[in-house]
Amino acid sequence: MKVDLKRGVLFESSALDYDQFRPNYPNEIVNEIVALSHLRSSSRLLEVGCGTGKATVSFAARGYLIDCVDPGRSLVAFAKRNCQAWPNVSFKVARFEDAFLDAEHYDLIYSAQAFHWVDPEVRLRKAARLLKQTGSLALLNNYPGKQKDPVIDVIAAAVLEESQGRMKPWDYVEDLMDWKSEIERCGLFGEVSIVRHQWTARYTAESYTGLFRTYSDYLSLPAGTKRKVAKRIRDIIQGNGGFVTRSYDSVLIHSVRN
Repeated sequence: MKVDLKRGVLFESSALDYDQFRPNYPNEIVNEIVALSHLRSSSRLLEVGCGTGKATVSFAARGYLIDCVDPGRSLVAFAKRNCQAWPNVSFKVARFEDAFLDAEHYDLIYSAQAFHWVDPEVRLRKAARLLKQTGSLALLNNYPGKQKDPVIDVIAAAVLEESQGRMKPWDYVEDLMDWKSEIERCGLFGEVSIVRHQWTARYTAESYTGLFRTYSDYLSLPAGTKRKVAKRIRDIIQGNGGFVTRSYDSVLIHSVRN
């Protein structure tokens, strides 16, 4: 799983779009994390890469004590606002690699759509060190699901063309197998469980182009190319009734510290 870690800073420039257009995480998958991690009302959680709080609010509303770490100052500002109803949540603007955090302090470390931005030489070793004995690691991602709306395929082909091949459709199965292999190889965690939950979201032309403005591969494109990609997306959706339905697979990767 090769990721350009420097591209993670791109999200700081798109904090507003991220907050408005990135999808939340279904309660069903959050409930799976709670059950597999055997969380109690007194459990303390650490979120790695909280972004604007898309996943944070689901755990905060359940009353857990949560420490959140994210290097994006603007992202954290949104997260604080979104979680202001829950004083049980605290925030630290820092990279997970650099943040000072107490060892064996957490019942659960979770990361939603963010753990791949953490240095692979650090992420699992540090997570294991911060977890209590039998504490859990949960990685949560909203992946593209098997498409039901044919317009999605038309958009994908147009985006591939306009981006000159830099934005390609992909199958997340290889990604899952890479995570499973990495966790098993490190020897710090037990059996890896993978849980999926399928759901759909409906987008307008503007909200779907907004969603693309939160993708690192889109944000890395030259300005002129970004405009061309966005225009093609808008034109296709507006020419097909003004809406598009996208399917998602929310996927949980869970393991318990040895």
